[in-house]
Amino acid sequence: MLEKKNNALNSSSLHWLRLEQLFQVELEESFYWLLNKLEIYRFSIEHDPSENTIRTLFVWLPLNEWSIQEQKTLVESLISLANTFEIKLPPCQWIEVKDEDWSLSWKKSWEPDPVGKSILILPAWMGVPEEFSKRKIIRLDPGSAFGTGSHPSTRLCLEALDDMPPSGQTIADIGCGSGILSLTALKLGAMSTFSVDIDSLAISAIKINSALNDFSEDLLNVFHGSIEEIEANMPKKKIDLVLCNILAPVIRSLGPDLEKIIAPEGKVILSGLLVEQLEEMQEFFSSLSWKVLEIKTKDQWALMVLALIQ
Repeated sequence: MLEKKNNALNSSSLHWLRLEQLFQVELEESFYWLLNKLEIYRFSIEHDPSENTIRTLFVWLPLNEWSIQEQKTLVESLISLANTFEIKLPPCQWIEVKDEDWSLSWKKSWEPDPVGKSILILPAWMGVPEEFSKRKIIRLDPGSAFGTGSHPSTRLCLEALDDMPPSGQTIADIGCGSGILSLTALKLGAMSTFSVDIDSLAISAIKINSALNDFSEDLLNVFHGSIEEIEANMPKKKIDLVLCNILAPVIRSLGPDLEKIIAPEGKVILSGLLVEQLEEMQEFFSSLSWKVLEIKTKDQWALMVLALIQ
């Protein structure tokens, strides 16, 4: 892991290095994950609303704290992550800049985002556009947590919720990130959610976003941890719908414990899977007495809906 470089986060007199890297939208949440893992928090991801497939990553680094070798290591980490998805990154740019407000730069690039028939993901600092006034509004300020709704795996989950509104259901959101799936489930009529993440930044983000959407703590229950926190805090009737939008290796590790939290007629929505992993994951969950009810794909990403074999 790269050494944390946040000693001067509050300084207003620094000179900065700005990394600019074009990339395909499929990598967006993976880049969020990587930069948080490297403890780099001054970054933004921007896009032209007319171009849905390309994003630009901007990373701001204090000039006097990042050696040339450390800059090279960061770029190599981005390239390596992209290679795991068989995506080749174009050359990046390093630019020396004076004081810039990275958060304002990020915010100005994020536009209202309609999803499905009834959902609108709305930046928290913006008003509701007239043309979207009849949609369910999800106000969001993700900060450094995953989940703006643009990544295909998140999109698949949002569209699945929109297609099958979880009215009256109790929801578990494992790896909740910014809380976008929990918030959407509640807006679509869920009774309550039990939302967990192992990242403390995500816990802070989902609490902020819960308040932005006027949800009380008894509706959106947030815990730092994983599936064991859901098992310890869920109601006796267990969970009607589990949402799990994380990468396949983590989903596999959680698989044996999903039965402990699911209600008899409950369903599990798994996203964050690559299309090429579908066959392997179907075989794995079949061995655990789960059946596949539905599969959806978007680009190279896939979503599975599961239920226990009765």
